Amino acid sequence: MDDIYLVEIRLGKTKQRIRKTAASIATTAGITRSLERHPHLTLFGPMELLPGVSRDQILDCIGSIASGFDPLPFTMDGFEKRAGMHGSVIAFSVRPSEPLKQLIAKVSHALTPLTKSHNAWDGHPEQKWYHVTVANHLKEKTAAKIFSALLESETAEPQNRLTGGLFFRIRSLLEYHIHTRFWPPLKPVLLDETGLRITVMNGDRILAEYDLFEKCWVTGDHRHDSTGWQQALERYRRYAGFELTAPDPADPGDILLIADLHLGHANIIRYCSRPFRTGDTGTMDRVLIGNWNARCTEHTKIFHIGDLCYGPHARPPREYRAMLGGDAVFIAGNHDSPEPASVPFVIIEHEGLRFCLVHDPADAPKDFEGWVVHGHYHNNDLRNYPFIDFVHKRINVSAEVIGHVPASLSAICETIRDRKKIGNAAPVLLNYPHIP
Repeated sequence: MDDIYLVEIRLGKTKQRIRKTAASIATTAGITRSLERHPHLTLFGPMELLPGVSRDQILDCIGSIASGFDPLPFTMDGFEKRAGMHGSVIAFSVRPSEPLKQLIAKVSHALTPLTKSHNAWDGHPEQKWYHVTVANHLKEKTAAKIFSALLESETAEPQNRLTGGLFFRIRSLLEYHIHTRFWPPLKPVLLDETGLRITVMNGDRILAEYDLFEKCWVTGDHRHDSTGWQQALERYRRYAGFELTAPDPADPGDILLIADLHLGHANIIRYCSRPFRTGDTGTMDRVLIGNWNARCTEHTKIFHIGDLCYGPHARPPREYRAMLGGDAVFIAGNHDSPEPASVPFVIIEHEGLRFCLVHDPADAPKDFEGWVVHGHYHNNDLRNYPFIDFVHKRINVSAEVIGHVPASLSAICETIRDRKKIGNAAPVLLNYPHIP
């Protein structure tokens, strides 16, 4: 294996969630020997270096290309099954951004003359299969059964996801497996990710990583709890707009919305792929509270729509409320303790539209005909609860869905009006940029 190299993007904020989902599928289906232990997105390889070509030459080649790119966004969207080099493969399908496709094309063009690739797509990057492997080396019959069950999870209506023959068995076992480890139920996979570093593997070890912010190779500690990785995460949050560094108050007369801050809740970071080190509630709380206050003046109307804080290490709700500025209204969520200042839901009008603000959309008044603004679902079921669902008139303002910064209701109204004008009812998945 010492002569085999691979160029990849390791998963960052989605790592824990994707690994847990993949392991649950493999364990339930009895294919743990075929499980990909370190899910990643392959850029080039596996490959061998041609005679006379050195490791440094390969690193210099990749680095000169990567220096022209910023962090690389992509979306994992559902499951796929294909024939691999050594049997069938079950994988998370990846929807690449244009910059990611451009990088791969350039890397392919540069490395093809220097290497002997074991991957048929490397010579034809326009045909590349973008994916993150769940399991490989599978018999076709086994892969077909698993894929059929996973496909049903993507197409089933939310209320019908626990019905069906083989799918019922796999789904039930998966949910049992996950729940016994305090993990949210398996949902059809739809997650955004961003590559912050390009990793070159040599066999089973990391040879070096190219940091797309620092524009240099990192050859030391590559662990995701290292100081260097935490600095990369901080740079990413600021680059993506997830961490505001200066006041950005809402316009006078606007209304701000956010749900599911989950302050003090360590596990929410991995449950919902938040861009913080696992368990680092101190940084998470500082950023979320800072973002709230950066958007608020003393008179800014802001609604928090449930689940302000949670967990044994969280402060009392009144302490968090004292840290949050603006003219705030707190709507009760399922994780909130009863508070005299909380209300179950609020109905408001803004710019000619009616909105019901309620934590769980199922709790909205049955006869309400306006737009339901909610949280509760986080980014765990974006197919059914995206940022804006024009068909069901729902708006999901969970912190992860709106980029961890309170959302402008005036901007939401503008989007609704614009879409109505052109008759476009396609959902808006997330309320932040860099999403392919």
